[in-house]
Amino acid sequence: MTSVSYQHSEKFPLAGLRFLVTRQDSTESSLTGMLESQGASVLTAQMTQIIPTESWESFDETVQQISNIDWAVFTSRNGVTHCLSRLNDLEVSAQQLFSSIKTACVGQATASVLTDNGITPELVPEHFQSEGLIDAFKQHDLFEKRCWLIQAESPRKILRDSLQKMGAQIILTPVYRNVPVAGDYTFLLAELEQQKLDWILFASPSAVQNFHQILPTGFWESLTAEPKIACLGKITAKAVRDFGWSVQAKPNIQDFEHLVQSLCEINSQISLKYE
Repeated sequence: MTSVSYQHSEKFPLAGLRFLVTRQDSTESSLTGMLESQGASVLTAQMTQIIPTESWESFDETVQQISNIDWAVFTSRNGVTHCLSRLNDLEVSAQQLFSSIKTACVGQATASVLTDNGITPELVPEHFQSEGLIDAFKQHDLFEKRCWLIQAESPRKILRDSLQKMGAQIILTPVYRNVPVAGDYTFLLAELEQQKLDWILFASPSAVQNFHQILPTGFWESLTAEPKIACLGKITAKAVRDFGWSVQAKPNIQDFEHLVQSLCEINSQISLKYE
């Protein structure tokens, strides 16, 4: 790994550490900036790209039939932003559209995009996963209610299946998809071989899968020292463990602020051992 001075620094707890961020920063959230503000050195290698769905047909039809919908359900910030973008293309007021139905979303980060656009979600669970939303919906009568799931292409089935078991009628409309980023990752393999990376950060299962695909067979196992791995949530952590790798950090609350906080706490604990 990189040469690290284990002198405890309350101001810069990540000083001397080099992180690989496997996602592209957005205007709303910069994981790179958060890490650098804590003293970290950051290398970015985007593993996935978020692009609009191939077909808007089902989404556009549902917008035209909004009077038949009881709940709109968002499972990510990307779902909200692509939904709003499409409504803008259709010249439909998002605030007016969603004022006639109830909205639910996974987590405060997703909810904040809605509220920033004048839409107040009815249901935001404390547990920032689909499982948390399922538990929250148990407090509501969903029998014969029409739930509009605004998600990625090929989403996890647990939310759809659970709401159906509660009696809900499900309308699925994909608004975005994750695709691998094609590129030359020779520089990244060199960083790994030369033990320059202390941590790798994953924010989605697709990023884990695409990272694994760029590694030559047996490459990870041949490393003299493997970087530590941090994941944004338990689904991403499972994807890491499915490859036989270990996860050293995962925040209880699924957002970048708590991920960085968790990393700071871990490194501070390591630093104390050397004082």
